[in-house]
Amino acid sequence: MKSLAAGLLLGLCLVGTADAACRIKGARCLEARKIEPNPLHKVGAILPRGEYQVLLNTALLGLPPSDGSFWYYKVERRILRVDPNTMVVLGDATREANKRRW
Repeated sequence: MKSLAAGLLLGLCLVGTADAACRIKGARCLEARKIEPNPLHKVGAILPRGEYQVLLNTALLGLPPSDGSFWYYKVERRILRVDPNTMVVLGDATREANKRRW
């Protein structure tokens, strides 16, 4: 009995638990989906006008004030620097805001 338990334990260590579950009859093997980045978050992308929230009083988020050449927009839980005239994404400021509180 002890040798059976030791052999089973050794087999699980050698095979790996995720791989062993896929070999069990009737078990489903799941793979992690690759999440592709949203093209709206990339620098150079153009945001559609009027669909996203402009952030005001960004000092509360720990962001430097805008000098007028860019505005901060909230886009799907991200904070982006956007040129207000062309709506071109200039950069991602999410990490800067996360340092403070978001």
